Amino acid sequence: MTSVVSARRRFIGWRALAVLVLAAASLPAAAQSMACGTYKQDDGNATLILESEGHGFLTSAHSPTEELRIARSEDVLGMVNLATGRMENWTFGEGDRTLTGGYHDFVREKAAACKPFYAVEEGSCRADPVGCLEHYLKAEPVQLRQWCSEDVPVACKRLIEVYQEQANAAAPEEPPPFPMPAQCDETAKGHDPAVCMRLLETMAGEIMGMAIMGLSHASQAVLPPGQLVELAGLCQRHPREEFCQSVAEAQWNAGRLLEARDALQHACSTRADAHACTLVAPLVGLSAAALSPVPTTTLPCGRYEAENGIPSDLQFGDAGVVQLSGYATRLRARVQDGRIHLRRDIGDDVVLQTTCDGSLVGMDGNTRFAHYTRQPGAAGGCSAPLSFTEIPQPLDCPTLDREGGPEACCKAGQLLGCKLAASARARDEDWKSTLPYYAALCTAGVRDGCVGLAEVYVHTGDEAVPNMLTAICAKGGATHIACDVDATRGWPTLRARVRAIAEEAARGE
Repeated sequence: MTSVVSARRRFIGWRALAVLVLAAASLPAAAQSMACGTYKQDDGNATLILESEGHGFLTSAHSPTEELRIARSEDVLGMVNLATGRMENWTFGEGDRTLTGGYHDFVREKAAACKPFYAVEEGSCRADPVGCLEHYLKAEPVQLRQWCSEDVPVACKRLIEVYQEQANAAAPEEPPPFPMPAQCDETAKGHDPAVCMRLLETMAGEIMGMAIMGLSHASQAVLPPGQLVELAGLCQRHPREEFCQSVAEAQWNAGRLLEARDALQHACSTRADAHACTLVAPLVGLSAAALSPVPTTTLPCGRYEAENGIPSDLQFGDAGVVQLSGYATRLRARVQDGRIHLRRDIGDDVVLQTTCDGSLVGMDGNTRFAHYTRQPGAAGGCSAPLSFTEIPQPLDCPTLDREGGPEACCKAGQLLGCKLAASARARDEDWKSTLPYYAALCTAGVRDGCVGLAEVYVHTGDEAVPNMLTAICAKGGATHIACDVDATRGWPTLRARVRAIAEEAARGE
């Protein structure tokens, strides 16, 4: 295992090893002490190649090769990973047959003569990797840009991270997805800081839970044009898989689809089984028109398919309803800010952009780099999309932390109480008892309540639930949100699924 040393001793040790690294290139062959060769990780998942007195590589079948700066002092091998910035001391053993580092042992598979150490420019990051990478997380862009131009991969990755952090910080704040509680208004008579905090924490916890489960992602601001051009150039001159794929994501997010394709190709050039190769393959033969975005003004009509992207098959039909192949639930499409948004019950919208040739490209996290092509066959005319009236979830239950508080709030017409009472019962798998709480939310126009009713049907098969949604829709009018949820459920498919689950459970008994 790696030796445990104090931070100061480790710092001094690394400084000493760095001196050895600098001197390695001038050592005569007889003085070389590095046990060069190939070392295999004990679980077989990685290979360590010590190529010269000063450098080596860490490789594995499913990740990019990581370049190492190395130096030896007695039985200690100092390593600076130029791809990750990690600094470690490993230990030789059994006459240089083994290397121990982190949680694994490496066993020498094949010894080899050390190659000459490549020349490094004095004062560069490669000449003193410890000195430049000790605090690279706090480095300014100008310094990171210099190190990246010296082909230090971790500096390139950190540069684009810093640019993205700066752009996100400068972007206008998005309004909260819920109305601010009256208890949070300092000018209001009912201002109550303690209640305000409890209410906000409740909603923040739900938003955080969505993010943790990967169902919702914070949007990334578009980088300034100058930075995008700079990053494209760095990727071209220093094609590293992770860095160039991150550059491709930033270019795609900015609508620079051709530049994004170029960056993906550079990322793919590093190894044939890179993930970027899968992403770029469907884009290689596309024309410039197919990768030139234009503002969307109307919803498409017909079937669109993509090789990549989740979902990969979209059937645009009447009233903005979109059928996804293999899904029981359909999505409702709308045009927003020049793009097509497909509303999902859980998680972020599917976001699509029209291109000059009439195809579509995916712009959200699940469909990024996907190119959707219109499939042959006349779709006929699709009727205009519908819009529905819904209210955001109110934060209106001041007694939410008391025993029976949510139920009391719901009874008093405070809808946050209905949501909390339903959620608690759903977590306990007591789906039937959630019905009155979800029904109250849905009737009031809160979409989560209507979606909750549909979820109750999936778990119980209670045919009263679809009828309840239909009744709420009829009473609330054609634009009530219950009408949207009812119309976007594939009830026949859901019924078949419920029957299959019931039959499987019966066989298990």
